[in-house]
Amino acid sequence: FSSVHGDAGESVWEANNGAGNSASINLRSAAYNTGTTERFVIARANGAPFTLTSIYVNNSGGETVTVAGYLANVLVGSSQTVVMGASSTLNFGGIGVDEVRITSTDFVDTNIDDFVGDSDPPDAVSPVVASVSSANANGVYGLGAIISVAVNFSDPVLVAGAPQLTLETGAVDRAVNYSSGSGTSTLTFSYPVQAGDTAADLDYVNTSALALNGGTIRDAANNNAVLTLPAPGAANSLGANKNIVIDGVAPTVIGVTSSTANGTYKAGDVISIQVNFSETVTLTGTPQITLETGTVDRVVNYASGSGTSTLTFSYTVQAGDQSSDLDYVGTSALALNGGTIRDAAGNSAVLTLPAPGAAGSLGANRALVVDSVRPAVISTAPVGGAVST
Repeated sequence: FSSVHGDAGESVWEANNGAGNSASINLRSAAYNTGTTERFVIARANGAPFTLTSIYVNNSGGETVTVAGYLANVLVGSSQTVVMGASSTLNFGGIGVDEVRITSTDFVDTNIDDFVGDSDPPDAVSPVVASVSSANANGVYGLGAIISVAVNFSDPVLVAGAPQLTLETGAVDRAVNYSSGSGTSTLTFSYPVQAGDTAADLDYVNTSALALNGGTIRDAANNNAVLTLPAPGAANSLGANKNIVIDGVAPTVIGVTSSTANGTYKAGDVISIQVNFSETVTLTGTPQITLETGTVDRVVNYASGSGTSTLTFSYTVQAGDQSSDLDYVGTSALALNGGTIRDAAGNSAVLTLPAPGAAGSLGANRALVVDSVRPAVISTAPVGGAVST
């Protein structure tokens, strides 16, 4: 170990500061000045990490002394203090650090002794990626679902910054941020499924999909991790370890038609209307479609089709209904009515219909005339006589 005393004035190693885990240091400030913070650092000469278990501080006459362990300039655990006139053995529990920082606004014969830690030569073997998996169960995941992707290393690693993992998700590949796991051998990346994402078997884009993004991934000996991933689809890859299907595409209406023959229909006749979706949908409740039927527009209930891509609505012509070419009232004529229409991934269907009369609409696809208005006598006339109204 070596010492760096910063602006602490004088710092004197006592005779027992040789190789080993214990060294005694006496710290004295060059002049009394509580306006600045003075620092003494215990570190390896090569900057490599080591273990801090405990250290003894005798603060006979100086201002409060603070002792803390740091790794890559980040505080590890909590700092501990010894006030003026006190002494104490500070226990840190064997944390991994690369510096022990001892600070005070004034050192007066502050004695640092009985440093206990691991001074063995550092490990020179870099951690490698052993496998990639997920805590999520196999299955289909839709919009808004969160997939936790776990990158497993050969040794515990420490993370600084925000590394990223890029997943193969269709037209747009998603760069997923690191979320947790520093200090363990498993780093977790959290992926929220977004609109348009698709994957038949979720995996990352390639062997270099794990990127530091300006951060670091290192072991306790300060060795940088090797970030190469198993080839997508190969043994130990995400795709090989899990069967996660991504469906971030909501079902849409592609057309409206009728299985009823073209013709004219009167009161009491039943017209079957089909709403066709882009994929199979499952329905709950009783969705409705509103038809343009003259003075009173008719709200027609869902009849069948859940589990297919075609939902059928059954319209019974009622007295007074009229239409020269049956269609619905507008693009928002299809309503859930408290129910749901979703695909297998749980994505809610987009209910927008083709504009009435436009391509794909009921009026464009079929020629259904509704006439349920009975003929009425509008005038009478005797044979050969004048018309009477």
